[in-house]
Amino acid sequence: MVKRAASRTTSTAADAATMAKVPRKIKNEIHDEIHDEFSSSSLSNGNIINPTESSNVGKIVKKVKKEMVAIETMKVEKGESEEVKVVVKTEIESTAVEETDDDCEKKVAKKIVRKTATKVKVEKPAWSESLKAEYESIGKSVLTSVGESQKYLGAHVSASGGVENAVYNAMAIGCRSFALFLKNQRRWDSKPIEEASIQSWNTAIKETGFDLKMIVPHGSYLLNAGSPNAELREKTKASIIDEIRRCEKLGIGLYNFHPGSSCGKCTMEESIEYIAEIINEVIEETNDVILLVETMCGQGNTVGGKFEELKSIIDHVKEPNRHRVGVCLDTCHIFAAGYDIRTAETYEKTMKEFENVIGLENLKAVHVNDCKSVLGSHLDRHENIGKGNLKTCWKFFMDDSRFDNIPLILETPEGLYPTEMIKLYGMDKKNKEAVV
Repeated sequence: MVKRAASRTTSTAADAATMAKVPRKIKNEIHDEIHDEFSSSSLSNGNIINPTESSNVGKIVKKVKKEMVAIETMKVEKGESEEVKVVVKTEIESTAVEETDDDCEKKVAKKIVRKTATKVKVEKPAWSESLKAEYESIGKSVLTSVGESQKYLGAHVSASGGVENAVYNAMAIGCRSFALFLKNQRRWDSKPIEEASIQSWNTAIKETGFDLKMIVPHGSYLLNAGSPNAELREKTKASIIDEIRRCEKLGIGLYNFHPGSSCGKCTMEESIEYIAEIINEVIEETNDVILLVETMCGQGNTVGGKFEELKSIIDHVKEPNRHRVGVCLDTCHIFAAGYDIRTAETYEKTMKEFENVIGLENLKAVHVNDCKSVLGSHLDRHENIGKGNLKTCWKFFMDDSRFDNIPLILETPEGLYPTEMIKLYGMDKKNKEAVV
């Protein structure tokens, strides 16, 4: 009578597809050697054995492992956007057997080896053909208009499909700087950045020549470091730490976020202290990346509508850590907050106030936006360059050396970024060859 212990080995379509790629010669040699060993073992006497405890079978197990290592990373798919490899792992089942029938022995032997396949993404190819075409027709025109300008204009671009795609999207439209979201900006939890994506990012940076100092990721919209709600502050801190660690993996040195709001449940000073406390804790748990608090429009109970509020945040950061805190100035936000920059006189007055209160050494980046709302409205309404209420301020902005050699990021309604950049470069007096 034949008795057999139940085997835990399962077969899946994925396994079958993977093993179909294994050279037939190797599979036949493995199966034949295992079968021969069992035929000459104590099975022929009706004894019960454990294959993993048999010294002779153990030798064949090593043979199996050795043969499988040779085909451990078999390429099974390759497309324009990505390449996938299958990692084949070999596992030996500990299967108790009591057999006297040769045919049955062969079947049991074949079940001893379990193969599992895991798809692993590897480095994606560079530019897609469509983005190359966009660069040739649009991006080059923008970069040609740069001329002698020391302004690093760019835009907030999509990172859909992987952070590396943001690099190519930015280059395609002629950016010299850019912003992106490093994870879903409307969710607290996101899967970790994959090693393959980091490798692809590095390849993209090398290929396009982007300066990592000109890249400014934007923090999640869910963050509120100024909230009196301790649970929300903890979630905010964890999210900021996660995003900064992503920056570290990608070699990015700046990270921008909205300071937060008191929600009307604590004083402005208390909210500022909460924000500074989180910044201090984040700095202690991360390395090098500079945190940029953004100027806000002063809507509701938000912090950052006044230069003094941002200065107070910086002052509350511990002295040894202050070099890791800076400011991102948003032109739309400061205008809506009440800082006039429409004439030469008011523009210079506002910039002098920024310099005296916050300090130019803390100016690390700018969000370049026209404003649909009126001066002092406290309404955050971005508009395309030249179509809002800022009017003639842009010629003062582009001729201002205080904005040289830092990221200048457009966050205007999408679709006009290249046109806006060419227009702005044409206003730079240093740029004699710019397109007017």
